[in-house]
Amino acid sequence: WGSKRYTPVFEAASEMNLPVMFHSVGMIHPAFPFNVDQFRTTLFRHPMQHEFALMANMFSLLETAVPSRFPDLRVVFAEGGISWVPYTMWRLDKEYHEYRSQAPLLEHPPSHYIRQFYFSTQPVEEPERPQDLVTMLDLFDGADRVLFASDWPHHDFDHPRQVFNMPFAGDVKRKIMGGNALALFGIEPPLQRGED
Repeated sequence: WGSKRYTPVFEAASEMNLPVMFHSVGMIHPAFPFNVDQFRTTLFRHPMQHEFALMANMFSLLETAVPSRFPDLRVVFAEGGISWVPYTMWRLDKEYHEYRSQAPLLEHPPSHYIRQFYFSTQPVEEPERPQDLVTMLDLFDGADRVLFASDWPHHDFDHPRQVFNMPFAGDVKRKIMGGNALALFGIEPPLQRGED
């Protein structure tokens, strides 16, 4: 997605103040890990398909300095969950500090830009200890950057109660379940009961 062929899309989105949403795509490269067809079961193929595709495309956006070239562009990564985000930030920052000269257009470490991206919950992780998901969100300052997504009507959709049942603070739940999306798309929140 960092290819120059998408520059007109990024220019138009920036000019019109619209976010660009990237949905996970199946792997099409003939070699592992970008082709997961050699895995026989969905159990092991499915988790890599989405997260690895989003991760590779995030790397592409950063390598081509899309966030630096389009500082007002709002980017959303959909259908990959959130657990891969802290790892990506830490790993890319480590590499950035070692190979800074290879990214002359990035004015900041990759984590700076990643913290400005948005991510959808689906497929929301369901750790054995629910508090771990809260910790995961805190690791990349995600309270203002995560959007609820159900993926309905797919068989593996996420019911809203999965997020409601997580031990997030009330204000964080409100942001994830709608507030962040309203802010992202520039939509005024609906009036609450009793408000004029």
